Amino acid sequence: MEAVRVLVVDDHALFRRGIVTVLANRENISVVGEAVNGLEAIAKAEELAPDVILMDLNMPQCSGLEATQALQAKAIQVNILVLTVSDNEADLFAAIKFGATGYILKNTEPEELVQAIYHIAQGGVIISPVMATKLLAEFRDSRSGAKAEKATGEKDNMSPREDEVLQLVAQGATNKEIADSLFISENTVKTHLRNIMDKLHLANRSQAAAYAVKRGLVP
Repeated sequence: MEAVRVLVVDDHALFRRGIVTVLANRENISVVGEAVNGLEAIAKAEELAPDVILMDLNMPQCSGLEATQALQAKAIQVNILVLTVSDNEADLFAAIKFGATGYILKNTEPEELVQAIYHIAQGGVIISPVMATKLLAEFRDSRSGAKAEKATGEKDNMSPREDEVLQLVAQGATNKEIADSLFISENTVKTHLRNIMDKLHLANRSQAAAYAVKRGLVP
């Protein structure tokens, strides 16, 4: 496995340096740069091509949400893992909407952070348990509405196989894990994901996971 290239973005020097120290001696992780605000994050993402950005939200000049949205608009291929003190569901939903593939809180244990980086670098989705609970609560009523729509015959044009892929995405599975589970190739998984995104007008896996919760595809 090649080293995961990580860019650490946080305006608090002490916390930022602490994260770099935690990651410095980890196998298969390479910290390629640091940034103190969203503007620096955008510039360094273009310059350094990291695999994962650890993105704080509340920063001067340009917030983490603004930077995440800008990176998506520029079509820069990078996995953004939000690392924040904010347990506000509005921040979670905005981060997902703008293209983040993970959202965890700063009280996360170091080893959990490391595993989260590995996971999203492989195409998975990570949401901290506290925030996942809020996400499920937010979609509980809409999920009931979605079931009612399904009962009346309204369709979203998803095939049974696409439903299976979407369910596994919502469970945090990587492309390889989905392929192994469904006995198909990773290229086929990617094709299904593209079709799902097009049909549902979604931008990323996090939005797909949220939609799967809304559809009631996960327990």
